[in-house]
Amino acid sequence: MSSLDLALQRALSVRLNLQIGLSQLAIVEEWMDIHLDRWLEHLPMPPDMPNAQAVSYLAMLGSDLQRVWWGASGDPRGFVPKMADYFKLCNIAKSDTQLLDHIGEHLEPKLVGSWIGVWGGKVTTGWHFWDPHPWPAVESMFGTHEAKYQLKKWVDDHHVERIERFTQSIGDEPFSEIELAIPGATIDEQVATLSRGFETFTGAPLDAAIIDRLRGAGVPQFAIAIRIRGGKIVRVGGLAPGIAFDAIEHLCTDAKVGVDPKLAKLIGALGEGITRVEYGRAGERAGVDVYLEPSEPAAKHPTPPPSEAN
Repeated sequence: MSSLDLALQRALSVRLNLQIGLSQLAIVEEWMDIHLDRWLEHLPMPPDMPNAQAVSYLAMLGSDLQRVWWGASGDPRGFVPKMADYFKLCNIAKSDTQLLDHIGEHLEPKLVGSWIGVWGGKVTTGWHFWDPHPWPAVESMFGTHEAKYQLKKWVDDHHVERIERFTQSIGDEPFSEIELAIPGATIDEQVATLSRGFETFTGAPLDAAIIDRLRGAGVPQFAIAIRIRGGKIVRVGGLAPGIAFDAIEHLCTDAKVGVDPKLAKLIGALGEGITRVEYGRAGERAGVDVYLEPSEPAAKHPTPPPSEAN
């Protein structure tokens, strides 16, 4: 079997596994299936990509299984035509199309893609850039509003030179989200800075128990995600490198959020290991989300014991 055939087989298997996982999620109502299937059908396959490059997939499950998110990204030469067709079927507004075109021309990203999520009884979709971009280039895209000044001050105070990711939703009440790497040479330094970031953007630092839990991460690769809607910061997320599943359960206890009994089984069936964990705050609400790279459906992906879950 050629390398292209193998890549094609894997891509089809990943898609199948994502669809299988939906059957375990009560939040995904029957009417939502067509939207999720449409998104999957409009991802480029290896023959669509330059030099048959692979598409990168990422999946997220909320710890209480009240949120699910799928994302994909890759070379814009393969993604942009498929994204254009997908967003047409989504009846994308002219203003959303103009924003995508403007930012794409301004930043000239090397990794682009689309995403779709279900939460709050709704299906939300949009696009993202997954390669770093200089902060000054991103800053110039924003208008004059409170969120921009808050973000600019934090970036300047912490000498952050670039963003790691830019995400945009389309449709009603769209949001933008920027991910910034947390500066600091050690885990303790980064967690302390992350906590101060929460204090700046939400009015309260991380609880001591959450700080202690995050200090158990294996490497200093933390990030902060800032979501902006209507000129205001509406959500802040602290992203930690993948940690063992039992540590995630403890983090949920520390954050006073639920863990669905099926979560560990779904993680084991869906992916090849936990890549990131996010503690997020939106107003008075908090949540813990688990990110993983989806893999092929097979019995070889059982639920890992706690010591091997990362």
